[in-house]
Amino acid sequence: MPRINIKFFGPARELAGETELSLEVPRNITVGGVAGILAENYPQLGDALGIRLAVNKEYCALDRTLRENDEVAVIPPVSGGGNLPRVQLVREPIDISPLMVEMRTDGCGAVSTFDGVVRAETSEGRNLSALDYEAYDDMALEQMAAIRRRAGEKYDIVDAAIVHRLGRVPLGEPSVSVVVVSAHRKDGLDAVRYIIDTLKVDVPIWKKEIWSDGQKTWGHNTI
Repeated sequence: MPRINIKFFGPARELAGETELSLEVPRNITVGGVAGILAENYPQLGDALGIRLAVNKEYCALDRTLRENDEVAVIPPVSGGGNLPRVQLVREPIDISPLMVEMRTDGCGAVSTFDGVVRAETSEGRNLSALDYEAYDDMALEQMAAIRRRAGEKYDIVDAAIVHRLGRVPLGEPSVSVVVVSAHRKDGLDAVRYIIDTLKVDVPIWKKEIWSDGQKTWGHNTI
């Protein structure tokens, strides 16, 4: 009989009371079959909503057949059931304080944040005055939500939020903010870095540099 490795993450770990285990399973068992075994052995886990299984770091269909030494990850959804949206495009100064209050829980030891602030720059004898941001709004929100979801799959976090400002942003004010809540700081900080790095590559948001001499140039997202 093949043996597979099962890992539990976030709230799923607490519901199961396990971090990981090695499980002997019938030959040709499917992902759905393992889900049934887990639900039977861990009733609280079986009653939880939104639990997903990934095999070897990839989501897959329930009819996938498992093989010797496959790794099955039990992944709960990234939280986000509060009143405030976890991905936002705004046109006013960013204030993440309400998000931090709503996202924080007693079981979380780390609230990790990042603010990408418009900084003073000089080029060809002129000074930067501000940045103008524009976006393909609908696609940007979808991509931000996908990045947030993937961060929850990659790291042991409880909740995450991304807020990006559009329009004119003066020097010294944030153009983007990220908040991650986690039990431990390493997962939170790693997730913050992943989110901001991926956002700069995947999300259709562009910035135009406004210079003191009135010139405007398209800039690169290097925050």
